[in-house]
Amino acid sequence: MKKFFIYIIFFTTTGLFSYIGFNTYDVKIIGPVFDEINYLENELSIIENELGIKIGYKAVADPETFIVENPDTDFDIGIIPNPQGVTNLASRDLIKNVSTVTIDKSNIYNLYPDHLINILTVDGKLYGGWIRLFPNSLLWYDNNKIENYSNIDLSNFESLSEYTKKLADEGTPSWCLNSESGAAQGIIQTNWLENILLTKYGPKTYDRWSNLDIEASSIQIYSSIKFLGDLFLYPGIVQGGAQTILGLEFKNLPQYLLDEKSTCFLSLGGHYFINYVDEKYDYEKDYNFVAMPSLNFEGFVVGFGDSLVMLNNNQITEQVFAKILSKDFGISWSNNSDSQFISANVQFDRKSISNPFTKKEFKIIHEALQNNKFRYDASDIMARPIGADKLWKTLTAYFKEEESLVKLLNQLDEQY
Repeated sequence: MKKFFIYIIFFTTTGLFSYIGFNTYDVKIIGPVFDEINYLENELSIIENELGIKIGYKAVADPETFIVENPDTDFDIGIIPNPQGVTNLASRDLIKNVSTVTIDKSNIYNLYPDHLINILTVDGKLYGGWIRLFPNSLLWYDNNKIENYSNIDLSNFESLSEYTKKLADEGTPSWCLNSESGAAQGIIQTNWLENILLTKYGPKTYDRWSNLDIEASSIQIYSSIKFLGDLFLYPGIVQGGAQTILGLEFKNLPQYLLDEKSTCFLSLGGHYFINYVDEKYDYEKDYNFVAMPSLNFEGFVVGFGDSLVMLNNNQITEQVFAKILSKDFGISWSNNSDSQFISANVQFDRKSISNPFTKKEFKIIHEALQNNKFRYDASDIMARPIGADKLWKTLTAYFKEEESLVKLLNQLDEQY
């Protein structure tokens, strides 16, 4: 019992001193846990020196939920990894309007294309800016195996589909598509669908789908999913058979693709792919990637990223907020050879990026941003019961061939 009270005293005093210590900061930031958090903290230390203040960063599993559950929190700034999180907090009046904030002597609206502004806007007021972005769906390939197919076209999905079907007819499965993802089963298929829909029918249809202003049973959604099914459920086209699509874990996809014993040399996957590649494989030497092939609309990219919000709008907080969204934020971060930081600021200079992998992703993202061809992951914009549940289940059922696509989409319409 005595030992129990010693533990109680220890953890209580430790927590108390931690709380007191954190309260000494002039600006307190809450955000997610992620691999390069030390690079973020170094960037914040640069801002500290410039402004002569102290900045504290607290990492939590879910910043949005933390803020909702602690409405009286004394954090000043939040990093929210989902636009729905921003609009949810705005609707609860837990974050501040940032429409009048000036970044690099420029209006915040000049930093991003309209789409990225619109998805953080509630009732005509802007509630956040963007720190970084990532391409959500890319076409990955094994560098060594693909050399056997010199006439392959990786830029057009229609021709790529026909080419790989022909290989399947000849006995060569060209696709590795591991996508089993536990409780989030079906989420990777949403990435595939979004890119097909965007490049087949264009941004207007994509935006309507993101806002659920178009029925799931519409010809646009039906034919986009059907395109995927006609390709990936084609006999012999996927390594190990179509059952591996939902049967093999997505984290093992790089290993499966790059295994010399497998014949597959193509795969679809988001930025996450790089995080699961074994260290024995080298980017460019053993594997590479391009933006997902297009259909009718070229140059469009689907992605995701982190947004910045203000919980407190005093002068110092606004200065730090502006510094984080500026074109200079991330230069030190990007100088690291393993950095995966991609600034969302259209004025960011990519010359500071040391990592060749990140430089290529940056090029894909920023060419799309400059031409207003970037779109955020639709399932992360639409109502959560659909985008983070019903849509996943619909696509999972389709690739398991449990029901006809028409029936599945009609059932999804009933959930709107």
